[in-house]
Amino acid sequence: MSDGRDLDRLADLAGIESGWWDFFGQWRQVPDETKRHFLKSMGLPADTDEQAHASLIGLEERPWRRGAPATHVLRLGSQPAPIPIAFPQQARKCRWRVLEESGNILNGDFFVADLPGIEERWLDGKRYVRRLFPCPQPLDAGYHRLSIELGPGVATETSLIVAPATAYMPGHLRAGGRVWGASAQLYGLKRGQGKGMGIGDFSALADMVETVAGLGGGAVGLNPLHARFLTQPSRISPYSPSSRLFLDAIYIDPKTVPEFDAVRDAFKDQEALRKGLEAEALVDYPKVAALKFPLLEMMFAQFQALHLGPQPSKRGQAFLSFVRSRGESLERFARFQALEEHFGMQSPGMGWWRNWPDGFTSPASSEVAEFAKDKAERIRFFQYLEFLADHQLGHAGDLARQKGMAIGLYRDLGVGIPGDGGEAWSLQDALALGIGVGAPPDPLNLKGQDWGLAPFNPLALDELGYAPFAQVLRANMRHAGAMRLDHAMSLVRLYWVPEGNEADQGAYIRMPADALFAVLALESQRARCLVIGEDLGTVPDGFRERMKAEGLFAYRLLPFERRHDGQFKRPYEIDGQALVTAGTHDLAPLLGWWKGRDLHWREELQLYPQPETAENERRARETDRQRLIWALCELGEIEADFPIDGALSDEQAKHLALAVQRYLAKTPTQIMMVQIEDLMGQEEPMNLPGTVDEHPNWRRRYAKPLNELERCETSKAIALHLSQVRPSVFHPARQG
Repeated sequence: MSDGRDLDRLADLAGIESGWWDFFGQWRQVPDETKRHFLKSMGLPADTDEQAHASLIGLEERPWRRGAPATHVLRLGSQPAPIPIAFPQQARKCRWRVLEESGNILNGDFFVADLPGIEERWLDGKRYVRRLFPCPQPLDAGYHRLSIELGPGVATETSLIVAPATAYMPGHLRAGGRVWGASAQLYGLKRGQGKGMGIGDFSALADMVETVAGLGGGAVGLNPLHARFLTQPSRISPYSPSSRLFLDAIYIDPKTVPEFDAVRDAFKDQEALRKGLEAEALVDYPKVAALKFPLLEMMFAQFQALHLGPQPSKRGQAFLSFVRSRGESLERFARFQALEEHFGMQSPGMGWWRNWPDGFTSPASSEVAEFAKDKAERIRFFQYLEFLADHQLGHAGDLARQKGMAIGLYRDLGVGIPGDGGEAWSLQDALALGIGVGAPPDPLNLKGQDWGLAPFNPLALDELGYAPFAQVLRANMRHAGAMRLDHAMSLVRLYWVPEGNEADQGAYIRMPADALFAVLALESQRARCLVIGEDLGTVPDGFRERMKAEGLFAYRLLPFERRHDGQFKRPYEIDGQALVTAGTHDLAPLLGWWKGRDLHWREELQLYPQPETAENERRARETDRQRLIWALCELGEIEADFPIDGALSDEQAKHLALAVQRYLAKTPTQIMMVQIEDLMGQEEPMNLPGTVDEHPNWRRRYAKPLNELERCETSKAIALHLSQVRPSVFHPARQG
């Protein structure tokens, strides 16, 4: 029977931390209600003490009843840890079998009594002994399956993840080289000469690769390219997508697709609308979607007629091969899009898949299978969109390699997904639904943050051999030379908020760090993709040291790189195994920061908790401007009498931009990124944290087309200096 403490023991065993220290230095005890909510989302009912007791017994007995652990991790170069196996008392001589990922099979037998025993337990009147089974060797890096006989007709299985010692690092960086590149929000890019359709696209990305390589840069950084909600074009945040497994089809450039000839007349008829959208300072997603997707539908009809007949053409075979290679995940996502479209047309409230009729909320149901038969053509259309998007992104990645860029495309993986999207529907068994990922209160967010994103359920991940996590990594390393892992602390712990509660009522959940780091290293090496961990905010003790040991790069932002007295760190004080940059999408560009454009927006939108906060922020910004000038002056990058008020002449703005980038170039960091906004001298922030519709987040376009970067004095001066101190483009034959 329960002794009243079962809830606490169950929560601890499930990884729920008992409390956390807030920024005032006070210990915040996690209430029982929060623990019960989290446990239920993990599949461990605990609404009552009796349920908590039963769930605790079940969780404690789970490894004994299954025999082997669900997943066992080994790292190459380290002594392989033996696998704890619970054998029934009567087990004598047993056989083992390993199915390697390659399809190769290893097998053998052993005497149970020869294995060292570590503990025993009685279950259902039977005695079990847990013994240490030495993992079969050697095994190549990969995902393997171990099966061990426990008795006649009884076997236990475990997923074996064999991972490299560290994540991938390009040869140039392994040799101590340093790289610079430029980052942009893809939707904001302009190509000029009437080539656009109101939004940056994959052709604009290819242009950016050409431009940055031409300036001597070795990387092109991007916002997340995750698939948004096609039937809800107003949901535009790249960090709150429908699925991180697939690409946003709105970035497809129809003009480069072979089927475009079939819609050329329709395209010409839209010229006035296209020019109007292209001239706008902000992306109008609904209008762009209404312009672009009807063309893509007509192109798909042409594609089917020409390439998907009884004997598919070479292009048709390429499409079918792509669909097979992306497997069940693409099939499920395409089905979700068709279902979302189908039910969304019936009622706006049906856009949330939990509101769909019984049978359609499960991707594996017979109702969904029947729907897929009836809507096979529509599902194939959504697969066609992903085929086009992947091909165009791949072209940009290939172009970067051809240009000899040291890294190439640098993609961004968001920390989670909304619970009503395609990824959540497809992978719901791996998620903790009814939970929001966020952050505890801090000085800028006194009530804490709930980002409305569903996290992975750590217990379910282990049962599934971490395949869903690997799948997400694989999708976002595709065609990339580097990937930014948003909120990298989620590898170790994650702050959860119960659905319907205030954000300060959350708690930290311990994540299976050893397994997650191992999978990350394995996928990174396979994709030859460097990993950059965004390690800003509340960082657990020892986490940055672990990242470095695992071969991950840290993320360093100039505004946050401070000494204890608030002064900016000098370049030599910043770690070398890191990416450094002056700003990011959540901060105002350099000139906007200098002029306080972010502070203006916060005051204008009444985002400060108290009226006096705005004035305090303005005074603090003035102090920070002075501190920045002191730092730049100390290294000879700017004159001591440089004005510290917010007003700057054009010449002073250029001088400041160059001085800051030269300053950052002196850091030992091996990667340095420059935002397009800073190369173009833009001031307005692309995103204002704490807002949704109040500020034009994720809509702002760059003031100048890409081809002007090569003529802009500021960008040329910055690029010339960075290319001299951080050579980043090489002859392709010399790349390692």
